[in-house]
Amino acid sequence: MSRANLLGAQGARELIAFLEGGGDGTIELRPDPGTGARLITLRRPTAKDTRPPGPATQDTRPPGPATQDTRLSGPATQDTQDTRPPGPAVGDAREAESAAQDARKVEPAAQDARKTGPAAQNTRPLVPAAQDTRPPMPAARHEPERLLDRHVFELAPDPRRPVRAAPPAIPPDAVVLTNAPRFRAGRDDGVSAHVRVIVDATDPRLRAARWSEAVDDLLGLHERMFLKAKECAAHLDGGSFVVSVVGGVTAAGVPLPFTGLFTGLVKSLALEFPGADVLATVHEDVPLDEVLATVSAELGARRLIPVTYHAGGLRLTPRAVPTPAPRPQAPRPQAPRSSVPSPSAPQSQALPSPARQSQAPPSATPSHGEEAVPPHGGEAIPSLGEDALVVAAGGARGIGAPVLEALAARHRPRLVILGSSELPDDADEELDRSAFIRAQMRQGASVPEANARYDRLGEARQIRRTLAGLERLCGPGRVRYLRCDLRDGDAVKRALATVDGPIDLLLNIAGTNRASDVTAKSVQDFRVVRDLKVRTYLNLKEATRGREPRLWCNFGSFIGLTGQRGETDYGAANDFLNTAAMNATGEFTIGWTLWRDIGLGASPLMRDFLEGSGEFTPTPTEEGVEHFMAELAAAPDAPVTVFFGAKERAAIRAAVPEFLEFSAGVTRPLPYIDRVLRRDAAELVAERTFSLDRDGYLDLHQVRGYPTLPGTFVPELAAQAAVSLVPGRVPVVFEDLRLESFLRIYRADRPEVKRLTARLLRADERESVVAVRVLGDVVAPNGVTVARDRLHFSVTVRLRDAPVPGPSWTHWDEHGSRPLRDPYHVPGSDVLLREVFESTTGTRTHPLGRRGRLALDAPALRRWFPDLLVPSVTLDGLVRVAVLERVAGRWTPVAIPRSIRRVDLYGGHTDLTLAALTEPVELYVTPVDLDLEDPEPDNRAIAVASSGEVLLQVKDIIGAIVGYVDQETGEYVDRERFDERFDREERR
Repeated sequence: MSRANLLGAQGARELIAFLEGGGDGTIELRPDPGTGARLITLRRPTAKDTRPPGPATQDTRPPGPATQDTRLSGPATQDTQDTRPPGPAVGDAREAESAAQDARKVEPAAQDARKTGPAAQNTRPLVPAAQDTRPPMPAARHEPERLLDRHVFELAPDPRRPVRAAPPAIPPDAVVLTNAPRFRAGRDDGVSAHVRVIVDATDPRLRAARWSEAVDDLLGLHERMFLKAKECAAHLDGGSFVVSVVGGVTAAGVPLPFTGLFTGLVKSLALEFPGADVLATVHEDVPLDEVLATVSAELGARRLIPVTYHAGGLRLTPRAVPTPAPRPQAPRPQAPRSSVPSPSAPQSQALPSPARQSQAPPSATPSHGEEAVPPHGGEAIPSLGEDALVVAAGGARGIGAPVLEALAARHRPRLVILGSSELPDDADEELDRSAFIRAQMRQGASVPEANARYDRLGEARQIRRTLAGLERLCGPGRVRYLRCDLRDGDAVKRALATVDGPIDLLLNIAGTNRASDVTAKSVQDFRVVRDLKVRTYLNLKEATRGREPRLWCNFGSFIGLTGQRGETDYGAANDFLNTAAMNATGEFTIGWTLWRDIGLGASPLMRDFLEGSGEFTPTPTEEGVEHFMAELAAAPDAPVTVFFGAKERAAIRAAVPEFLEFSAGVTRPLPYIDRVLRRDAAELVAERTFSLDRDGYLDLHQVRGYPTLPGTFVPELAAQAAVSLVPGRVPVVFEDLRLESFLRIYRADRPEVKRLTARLLRADERESVVAVRVLGDVVAPNGVTVARDRLHFSVTVRLRDAPVPGPSWTHWDEHGSRPLRDPYHVPGSDVLLREVFESTTGTRTHPLGRRGRLALDAPALRRWFPDLLVPSVTLDGLVRVAVLERVAGRWTPVAIPRSIRRVDLYGGHTDLTLAALTEPVELYVTPVDLDLEDPEPDNRAIAVASSGEVLLQVKDIIGAIVGYVDQETGEYVDRERFDERFDREERR
């Protein structure tokens, strides 16, 4: 006799359904996962019972198999005992407790309580089981700990951070694939270490997830991309594989439907080819030159995942934001069944950007009446009722089965399941595998053929049990199984044409998996895995044209977010489901990790693998069902959600430490902002305490013997204050920098507390302008404050949505260069810089000006300045090059900056990214006759990459000379003594 173990409120419902239904068997009610069946055990009487049964009334309701489509052969199974434990339906706590209380009230003689529902005429008495002698259950019910957390997939601003010199977008020997003649930029045959794929997704027909000739062409390019990766795999170590989707995102930052095909494949390729630079860039409909400029910049930048979007002037990166499921919305009344609900009115969904003061522009309106940027989180979808129609593409076995059972138990809808499995008459018979294989071999079958036949019969047996269990919950004639190949559009249309009425919920569950590396995977396997999701989705869209479901749910995968080695096809298909859902009304995709007890994760081999890998959280069936029911109750909320747990987080953190913080919106603490004292939309006041304990680097930068903050660090303080006031934008320009007084540490036992004020002057779509001041109190040696809010520094900061690309510069040749000692590293100098601040080499004069080469100490930078926004040490070294001249034949001045008219940052570099460059950075200062103390300066200092790209530019420096260093002896003389020794005429 088979036995079903039922859990919680769902178990209570199943118990009631059993008491009202027909058939024999045993039911055990378990109120919580992991506990014994301690409340009640009931079974129906049989002829073998020794106890005299009470009078039974004949049940006139037939046990009723699941509805069988006329195309199916043989009767459906009569076995209503499903040995797989169904997952619990999700309701609120009061509903679950009420159901549990109802279950506890059931007694053998309480016949009246069972006369509810469509099968109330069954009044046969029940015989109580033997007395349960086990200890009583605790009265309190404890919810099981959730293993998975819900995350919402979205794109978020992520300013580019260069980490190396940008290489050419398309190397001369690259292989270039494209589906558009206008994008042909090289040969498309043969092998290479560099592969480029330029996808033209600008065809208006690609704005909607519908079949068209353009879609066929895109799928063809997708396969060619896979085959080229396979062909070039042995050559890609040290090379690159770049895919650019042109027209794959709207100006509002919404990926278009077919973009996910390419981004999903790239995510998995990046894991398979760790020695290659693999990435995807997604663009609006922009010229090829702009695409290639972006590709070049991205090849030189740090990336959290190998996909970046470029839309509305922003660089966007996908992320998964931890977001609890919202409380279910109050359902509105369901539409009359006599009419097909019409789609909601089109709306525009703009990407929220904290950097902007106004909404992002709406996306372009797609043609053919399709909605490219749908609403989500809008009006509540009507709740499902007993007259609701649910269509499931797949789901008769695997993870779909317990989901359908939960739906059936909670809503009792009409169910139509589309599947490809045959249900032969002999599928009900339990057979020993060995005996079955021997019998098949006697009939001429090979061992693999016999094994495959046995597995198919087992799958059919599972399906029959699922169908029988579903009908038991939904009622006779309310469950149909329609056999069709979901990849065949005509077959799907024919099947759904036999289904009457509007569709309230469509579940797109179908999927398969054939994991293997690109080198081993055949294109046939690639198509099978990809097409079962992609073609099924498109076929369902075509078959429901004109009768669009009120709600559509895709079963996706965590792999669609991250990619997975060996899953180029599966990753591509699931990321397509993500981007497709982002472009449809009333549609959402759930990204699952593997389920522990059912589906792919349930086999012993896979369980052992998962346990050994430590990278996947096996989802308990009941928890997976709870998550699904919560998503359904909250729909429409978010177009794409993904569930994962501690093991996935650990794997992500090991691979990309910053991704989880980026997803959670957590920014690293800004090192020069200790405490925000006051903040509103227009002003911020913050505090920072300086001390040698925490700011030991100040002792490496001394002015007249005191540890002193470099004046060139003022832009860093200002940048941190400005981005705290205007988050989401990046500093690109500093203007009118004035250094009024030193920020020094006079005593090691007396920290210096400074206040930073940031005031928003103006803001628009292009930029925000913020005025920053750094203030401090003047404290006497005895601790008495003698003046408050003394001004140290002031500067104006301009912030944009993304870093600004640098202009070009022609490097000087070496003709006429003359080496000079850097005067700031000479012992005894009034301005003495050591260790991390020894940032230049090759300092010299030149007929066109002064020059040097950047020489950053990366370990020292990581120790002292790991989180700076501005290349402050580079700025310090660049400004120092301005002093390089010979006075009175052999003396070089030592100066401190007093003001700088303008500093331009290009490319989003920091000191650490510049230190990581493999090619040298040259430093130039002009003009040749620069006078640092000229009150009307006309000079500039420039840091230039080897490619000629300007990285940093400083204009119009005014300094104050404090002394001179003898280039021959290294002697330092302060300015007063120097002036006594030389008059102004003798200095030249």
